[in-house]
Amino acid sequence: MTVNLDWAEFERTLREGVVQSVVSAMNDHPGERFYAAVLDHIYREEDGPIALPLVGINSVEALVREPAEHQADLRWSAPDWDLYHDDWLPEGMAGRWEKALTTEACSGTTRHWQKTFDRYLTMLVRVCRQARTTLRRNGNTHPDFVVVLLDDEYRGTLIRRVLSTGEVRRHFPELDERSVALADVAALPPAERAAYLASLLGTFDGPLDPDTVESALRDLGPTGFPVLISLLGTSDRAWQAAKLLADIGSPDDGVIQALRAALGQTDGANQEWVAVALSRVGRLDIVLDQVERLPADVVVSAVAAPYTSFRDDAVTPLMLDYQPLTGFIERWPEYVPALGRRLAPGQGYCDIAADEVDAAVAGLTSPHVIVRQHAVQVLGQRRLGRHVGRRVLPLLCQTIRLDQDASVRRLAVLSLLWWRRDSRHLADVVREASEDPAAEVREVAAYWLREQRADEPI
Repeated sequence: MTVNLDWAEFERTLREGVVQSVVSAMNDHPGERFYAAVLDHIYREEDGPIALPLVGINSVEALVREPAEHQADLRWSAPDWDLYHDDWLPEGMAGRWEKALTTEACSGTTRHWQKTFDRYLTMLVRVCRQARTTLRRNGNTHPDFVVVLLDDEYRGTLIRRVLSTGEVRRHFPELDERSVALADVAALPPAERAAYLASLLGTFDGPLDPDTVESALRDLGPTGFPVLISLLGTSDRAWQAAKLLADIGSPDDGVIQALRAALGQTDGANQEWVAVALSRVGRLDIVLDQVERLPADVVVSAVAAPYTSFRDDAVTPLMLDYQPLTGFIERWPEYVPALGRRLAPGQGYCDIAADEVDAAVAGLTSPHVIVRQHAVQVLGQRRLGRHVGRRVLPLLCQTIRLDQDASVRRLAVLSLLWWRRDSRHLADVVREASEDPAAEVREVAAYWLREQRADEPI
């Protein structure tokens, strides 16, 4: 289905809404000097709903009414402003545009959804710039007044697209400082760069945030091994070093030996992260060789690690393989309750690639519920593509009908839902599930039918 979203009218509506919101704020607060309006908090679900941003407006006077020690933090924290609205368009109009935008985004593949969202962000950038121009031209605002698009995921990129270089430096100096700091780091020889970045691990002051530091270290690859190995002996950064060694992957003998030694020399959270790192680089055997002396939570975390979302942090994740999990369950059944809690639905599973589908499909017939739960969930990813869907969807239906465990049947219904429009033609299978003996299956089947609007034409 192709949806004709009138992008030009959509843009005009949002631009006029922003302008009118600012003008109304100024009329309601005469004499105050407003310094900014922001479009903020763009809620979205990949391959699902996309919302309109909220609009915040603030003045210098409102800011200085706050305690002096909080003003810097509040200057761009729109949710803490008095003027922060989700109803900034005429009544009913926001809902209609959100529905039209979501329908357009969800009318094709997951790639189409992403392209639509990218186009939406680009449109919002124009809305900010044009609204500011209109307000200036009409003499409504001070020349320094800005309209900014804020988003946690794309914060720096969007701010730079809206504002000039000088304005970024003036209003968001931390972004300018970050750029300078990154350039300085990039100019260092690789070994020195690794040492400097490692010195920043665990720090929260300065222009480079922890995520940026970890990402830069990960990007260095094996060049970072020596300094990360040296950190395994520290009490405060051993866990980060272990995680980054696993993220980089492709360990040499030195890395494996260092992790093996650290497993016996650390305790608590550090020991747990070391065990997880060994598992993530394919050396769970080293952990299991010491299963009798290691705390149960350390062992369970290591066994579960290759199947959780932490796996996806790796430069090149290990291929999905249920054999280590199956072997552990069968050899040490006493750990199964704790392992089931660690790998319970909702704890954060890994994303799989198309070349891992065979392993996941094989997991659907495992005699172990933990494996089947994991397999049925990781197969609920529409981004794997329609060619995978043609194979997977019938298997999910088979699981809904035949699996002996109600929790697995329930998860199969949900995975079918994550395939969204590609699975709507299977509504009859879900209608059958709405009469399942288990209440949890019946409830999620009813939810599926509501969400998919299964009685509406595709």
